Amino acid sequence: MTPKALVTSLIALAATPAFAGGHAAVSGYALTEGGATLVVMSDINSPEKAMTFALSSPVQAIAWRPVTGELLGFSDGMISTIDPMSGAMTDLKATFMENAMIGEGKMVAFDFNNKIDAVRAVTTGGDNLVYFPVGFGDNDEKAGSVRRFTDLAYAEGDAMAGTKPMIFANAYTNAINGAKAADTFQYALDAETNTLVSLANNEGTLATIGKITVDGADVDLAPMGGFDIVSTAEGENMALAILQLEGAETAGLYAIDLETGAATLKSDLGMGGISGFAASLGM
Repeated sequence: MTPKALVTSLIALAATPAFAGGHAAVSGYALTEGGATLVVMSDINSPEKAMTFALSSPVQAIAWRPVTGELLGFSDGMISTIDPMSGAMTDLKATFMENAMIGEGKMVAFDFNNKIDAVRAVTTGGDNLVYFPVGFGDNDEKAGSVRRFTDLAYAEGDAMAGTKPMIFANAYTNAINGAKAADTFQYALDAETNTLVSLANNEGTLATIGKITVDGADVDLAPMGGFDIVSTAEGENMALAILQLEGAETAGLYAIDLETGAATLKSDLGMGGISGFAASLGM
């Protein structure tokens, strides 16, 4: 299956009633071929306009920045913007502080906290980093840097306490284009416990919400794919995920119930090994 065919498959998930009737078009972005190819669909209602771009340097994860309407890429040692119209990458010259490198062999989850306009990177190895863009906090000393915070772990007393997590995707609510949100909440997906969890930002504390289920049955998640939340307004959040089940050759596109973890299959993508996913409303 070609990258363009993959983007065409994304239509089924993004074009749901919650975003019909006057709302801006939903755009989808995915990483394939080990992060070397970006697939872009500017309007999920116009799949024939899907585009694919070979990136000049592979990236491990992507995230949409709601405040500025930019797509950012994460590579160990580099944060870049990626032009969705060309795939051109611009190195933002981020300073990676002490111990802020991730290392090889980990899946990276990457998403913006639209309350503070900073982007969190967490990994299947438990790393917990934040990139603070230039301009963050009006000359805040953290601006332009990537910093490490408390590693991920389940809260004491949680049903999964003592289990080493394998977080491969994260997403914040209230990703409203063009402005910061008054509040946000971070969710994540754990391939070790096969659960939807909450993630308490810099503290790294995980709390179980519910098992990921499909048609009422528990599933075994592979640590790959992606997760994002698209928001038309504060409190109006659609959770989207690309999931690949252990033993399966292909991934599927799902809607995720943020209260229970129930996943509803919208489309079989016909391919596996997807390493990043982001979505946005048109600006």
